[in-house]
Amino acid sequence: MTADLSRIESVALGLIQQSVPANKRILELTPGAGRLSSALAKLGYRVEAMDMHPENFSVPGVTCHRGDVSAAFPFPDDSFDAVISVEGIEHLEHQYRFAAEICRVLRPEGTALVTTPNIANFASRLRFLLTGFYSLAERPSSEFEKNWVIEHIYPITFWQLRHILHTNGLMIERVTTDKHRRSAVIGALLWPLCYLCTRSALMKEPDPRQRTRNSEITRQMHSPALFFGRTQIVLARKRRTDYLRRQSASSPLEPDQALRPSASK
Repeated sequence: MTADLSRIESVALGLIQQSVPANKRILELTPGAGRLSSALAKLGYRVEAMDMHPENFSVPGVTCHRGDVSAAFPFPDDSFDAVISVEGIEHLEHQYRFAAEICRVLRPEGTALVTTPNIANFASRLRFLLTGFYSLAERPSSEFEKNWVIEHIYPITFWQLRHILHTNGLMIERVTTDKHRRSAVIGALLWPLCYLCTRSALMKEPDPRQRTRNSEITRQMHSPALFFGRTQIVLARKRRTDYLRRQSASSPLEPDQALRPSASK
């Protein structure tokens, strides 16, 4: 693990080094004090950051712009070669709009790296069976005080994260994790049954195009990284999407949909 970086940040740093050449322009969203931004800058990347509280950011030579990741980003289209979001999307109301903004500010073939708690690993599934709550979302959020900086108001499974990214032109190329949970290893005994049950359910999809995608989703969900891992760490590439958004006269375009990139992006 790189000094001062969390385990998740260390994995993210390694993936960026493998996928993005040095001297490229990178945006880190909600960077906190800026440990990852600092490590990237030391490797020769041209790093910028964005946070609602840039006063907490302290990396010499790196600009932290004031901005809200729940709204439009204050950057032109095609501005960055990579965008990084570490443990952010689970705190947001408008996750599809967030992904659309990442895609918009990325250059064609740009890299998006998104991490979020893996609530569908085997240990978390067992917790949900017994309590109705997933790991890292173990109790209801407060109904008396809004503090979404620390609350996981919308934890998501891998297939939901994949849908959010893919339908906004961010096509997943790699899925990994920061660590395998020891409490999930017992699930190895049930892995074949889980795989077969999931495949059986997903193969009932009537659309043959989506059925092919569901086969891929089944394999990804049962990879060691997702079946046993604590965190979903996803590397995606900005590419043309064939997702067709149909709008009827009785269903006007919502604000977050208006921000999404067109299929030609």
